[in-house]
Amino acid sequence: MANQPNSLRYDPRTLSQAYFELAKRWMIAAILSKILVFLFGTLTIFLPIIPGYAPFIITIISITSDLFAWRSDMIKGTSEALLRKLDYWKSFGWAMSKAEMSDLLMRSPTNLYRLAPNEMLGEEYFASREGIGAKRAIENIQESAWWSKHLSERMGQYCFAATCILIAVLFGVLVLSVQTIAGSNTLTNIGRVVTSSLMLVFSLGLFRFVVGYYGFSRKAGQIEEKIENLIKLQTFDDIEAIKVVQEYHIARASAPLIPSWVWKQMRNDLNEMWEKYRQ
Repeated sequence: MANQPNSLRYDPRTLSQAYFELAKRWMIAAILSKILVFLFGTLTIFLPIIPGYAPFIITIISITSDLFAWRSDMIKGTSEALLRKLDYWKSFGWAMSKAEMSDLLMRSPTNLYRLAPNEMLGEEYFASREGIGAKRAIENIQESAWWSKHLSERMGQYCFAATCILIAVLFGVLVLSVQTIAGSNTLTNIGRVVTSSLMLVFSLGLFRFVVGYYGFSRKAGQIEEKIENLIKLQTFDDIEAIKVVQEYHIARASAPLIPSWVWKQMRNDLNEMWEKYRQ
C-alpha cells in the first residue's frame, strides 16, 4: 500500500484521466470568471457607489477568463494526445516509449495523479477480451463511441435546457418590468441587465456547447454503426481499424469536454447496459 501513490503517478491511464480533470477545472474557472463579469457589470448599473474604475476591473476579469479558457484548451490537447497513444497501446500493442513517458512525467505536476477520479483507479478501461490486434482496436473504439454518444447526448440536453430556461427567464423579467415599472431610468437599467444577460449566454458558449455535444453524439453514433458493419463483415484488417480509431479521435478532439459529474451520473447504467446487451 505504501507504494500505491508512486504506482499511480507512473500509470499513463491515471495521468490521462488526471489531465482531463485539470482541463475541466480550468474550463470551470473560465466560466465562473465570465459569470463574475456579468455580476460585477450588473452591480455597476444599480449601485452608483461602485468606483469609476469598474470598467478596468471588468476588462481584467474578462482577459483572465480568456486566459483560463486558453489554458484549458492547451491541457485538453495534451490529454487527447495521451489518450490516443493509450488507445493505440491497448489496441495494437504500440507502447509509449520510455522517452515519451519520462518527458510527460517531468512536465506534469508532482501530485497531478490525485485529480484522477477514484472510481476509475485500478479499473479495466475496456471490456474487450480480444488479443492485441485490429479486432480489439475496433471493439475498443466501439465501446468508447457508444459511451461518448450517450454522455454527449445527455450533456447536450442539459445545455439546451439551461439555455432555454435562461432566455425565458430574461424575457419574462423584461416583459414584467415594462408592464409594472414606470420610471424610465429603472426601465433602462433593467433593459441593460437583460441585454447583458443575453450576451452572457453567448459569452458562456451555451449555443456552441449544444451544437458541439449533439454533433459529437451524432458522429460517435455514425462511427459505432460503421464498426457494427465491419464486425458483421468480419473485416478486421489493420488499415480499417486505424481509420476508425483516427476518425473517432478527430471527432473527440473537437468536441467540448464532458463534465465528470455527468459521467458519474450515468456510469453505472452505461456499464450495466453494455455488459447485458452490447459486450
